[in-house]
Amino acid sequence: MNVVYIINVHYPFGMAATMRVRLFAEFLENKNTKVNVIISNQSNGNNQRFGENNGVKFSTLLNNKLPTFIYYLIYPFLVFYKLFISKQEKNSNVLIIYSGINLFNLQFIVIGKLLGYKIIIDAVEDHILSTENIPPLGQLNIRISDVLLPYLGFFIDGVVVISTRLMSKYRKLFKSHPIKIIPVSASNINLPLTSNIDIHKKIKMVYSGSYGHKDGIDFLINAFVEVSKNNSNLQLLLLGGPGQNIIDKVISTKNKNIEIFGYLPDNDYFKILGDADILCMTRVNSPYANAGFPFKLGEYLATRKSVIVTDVSDIKRYLTDKKDCVIAKPSDTASLINAMEYLVNNPDKRSKIGLNGYKKCEIFFNPEVNGKMLLKFLKQISP
Repeated sequence: MNVVYIINVHYPFGMAATMRVRLFAEFLENKNTKVNVIISNQSNGNNQRFGENNGVKFSTLLNNKLPTFIYYLIYPFLVFYKLFISKQEKNSNVLIIYSGINLFNLQFIVIGKLLGYKIIIDAVEDHILSTENIPPLGQLNIRISDVLLPYLGFFIDGVVVISTRLMSKYRKLFKSHPIKIIPVSASNINLPLTSNIDIHKKIKMVYSGSYGHKDGIDFLINAFVEVSKNNSNLQLLLLGGPGQNIIDKVISTKNKNIEIFGYLPDNDYFKILGDADILCMTRVNSPYANAGFPFKLGEYLATRKSVIVTDVSDIKRYLTDKKDCVIAKPSDTASLINAMEYLVNNPDKRSKIGLNGYKKCEIFFNPEVNGKMLLKFLKQISP
């Protein structure tokens, strides 16, 4: 089987979206499946424009950057050429479109279908529900794509989704198409356990991810400030971003136990997660947050440290409150305060919850398990 991934995020090093694609791509490559990752925009961050990582080849549409107008003018021809040279005549060819449909990857879908590829959508969010600050052209792209989506059944052969909400949406759109839920995967599941036992150290709470509206960082900061009033031995580390509003929020609290680290290399990032006592995964109670699923949750659980997570999306499909995590109400500062105090005041339960969470990670958020599900799904569609 020949699999071509179409993405508009950085590869092979980037944020959570990059890691979802990378884990799937590397699993498939190790199972005698040829994988090629195509980045559909001109920028690939700090990565090279083309190369190979862990056996998986990746490339942008062009090796050199062009003026934006010229790039968009020749874009369809670049798509055709890239898909044409990536196709293998002696193998079944599958095109996986990451993160739903937009006007740019729509051209991959149409041209790929004409060239004989089987088309799979990997839907991880419902962008039409987003309340984030999106530029006007981006909003127009989302709206037009959502209007076109119901008419694309002929071009699409299957859909992978990250949540039951997205399953419901795509089931209504494509009643006869195979659809499979495959949740997030924890890239650090096999990393050794970090031991940080020190009765004199601060209790470290860590949040990692984006700082958008859906992420509910305001509620997390407010809760921490209240809890730390009665316990000065607490520390909150915020990783990721960007978000000037969150920086301003932290400054306004005048709480010296809150630190913002921003983006970190993988080694530093996983070390901070491993050194944490409590990991916090907050979301607000919005349709957008409930349609997706927190990418970082799998990585949190893989550390064997206790996790606070708000009750959005499919959280209770996989986890149980006060057994393998502590579940708080979304958009609720008081509920987050209760969750923090429960773990701060019960170190023995903190340890037990962390170990139970790791067991759930092995079952549901294991890259090997999820990779096998994807491979089986692809073989079902393109035997």
